Amino acid sequence: MKDKIIGVDIGGTKISAGLISNNIIVNKVTIDTEPNESKAHIIQNVFIAIDKVWQQEVRGIGVGVPGLVDPENGIVYQLQNISSWQEVTLKEHLQLRYNVPTFINNDANCFALGEKYFGIGQKHRNFVGVTLGTGVGTGIIIDNKLYSGCFSGAGEFGSISYKESSFEKYCSGQFLKDIMV
Repeated sequence: MKDKIIGVDIGGTKISAGLISNNIIVNKVTIDTEPNESKAHIIQNVFIAIDKVWQQEVRGIGVGVPGLVDPENGIVYQLQNISSWQEVTLKEHLQLRYNVPTFINNDANCFALGEKYFGIGQKHRNFVGVTLGTGVGTGIIIDNKLYSGCFSGAGEFGSISYKESSFEKYCSGQFLKDIMV
């Protein structure tokens, strides 16, 4: 039997889910996050995305979220771009529904780990991976290990004050969307 896992990327505008079998994405789907909806509604959207790629042989789920996370307990805190997600026990919701081990982390940390194990980061002991989407984030690899900091926030510098707002306001998809309109 092939090892199958599901990877989920929850962003401020979209939720992507992919079924991975032997390190190859064999099915993927993207749906709208609907970031202004309730916590329960967005959790249902996560379920919908996972259900579209789900197979009985799945052995685990990994989820990246754009903000602070307690990875040990799978709790998401204070997402800037999804205002209703101030404290979400995401791991608990997913494990109850799918009955497989589930891992939650910051999306930029997930990106950096992906690059470390499967991408250009394999060649480097130390690097910083930068994500640009609705927000800005970084994943930090030091001596071949993820450096997360408290609540996986070591690379979450988008909220640093800059001009009359935050760094993220001027360097993310939010800014690009505003200047394109």
